[in-house]
Amino acid sequence: MKPARAILIYTLLVVVTGALLAPWLFWAVQATGWEPLTRHPFRRVFNRAVMVTALLGLWPLARALGIRSWSDLGYPRRADWWRDLCAGILLGVASLALGWVVAGKTLDFAAGKYSLPSLMGKLVLTATLVSLIEETFFRGVLQGGLQRSLRWPVACAVTSVIYSALHFLKPRVQIPADAVTWWSGFEALRQVVHGALVTPGVGLAFVSLVFVGWVLGWTFARTKALYLPMGLHAGWVLGNEFVQHYRGGNLVQEPLVWPVVLVTGWLALRWIELKRTGTSDSSMSGAR
Repeated sequence: MKPARAILIYTLLVVVTGALLAPWLFWAVQATGWEPLTRHPFRRVFNRAVMVTALLGLWPLARALGIRSWSDLGYPRRADWWRDLCAGILLGVASLALGWVVAGKTLDFAAGKYSLPSLMGKLVLTATLVSLIEETFFRGVLQGGLQRSLRWPVACAVTSVIYSALHFLKPRVQIPADAVTWWSGFEALRQVVHGALVTPGVGLAFVSLVFVGWVLGWTFARTKALYLPMGLHAGWVLGNEFVQHYRGGNLVQEPLVWPVVLVTGWLALRWIELKRTGTSDSSMSGAR
């Protein structure tokens, strides 16, 4: 099956199956009578239904795209994988700090809800999980699969648009528990699309995340591995969540950050070239 067709079928199945499953899952949760579960609104149950459906379909999708090993997925065995990961984290954090300065943001440290050690532990865990899950799915599966039939710039562009769009697809309106019907999952989908279109700042944030997705996809295509883009992603999440925690604003809605993201991509590519040059020089020295 062609990669684009496989991804389209996967998307449709996830959306439709998740929407159909959500009401029944919600009713099952309510039937337990257990307050820690029954207090969750339909919106959250809908999100979980879609996520579970997406996860269950991920392996069949990977197989349909020709992904047969960890190396195919973007995790080749490399002794220096940790260098790319660490370089990406440093570049990500440094670029977010620069973007924060360029955008003229300030932080309100009195607004912090956690002590600094607790906050950093929470942010590191969030950055690790988000970068691991999103890079594996968007770059490893989607872009990697599309690159099997498309040139990498096209595959990267398509993946970047999908990556950006999915960040805004969240239900905005609550559906009361007594109003949930078998059709409520599709009503939640309508709310998702409507909310994404009318939320202030979505246009700017969408473009920002397209740039972010492009840089991540670019580094993935050049290294044929997820280590460097995963590090960049983790660094960006870490920096952005830190700024938001102290009410410094959401940097993805700042156009001034766009050139910073692109310069970060250029620096990441310079890192790749320096590594290749160093490896080549070491090989030549060993040959002598």
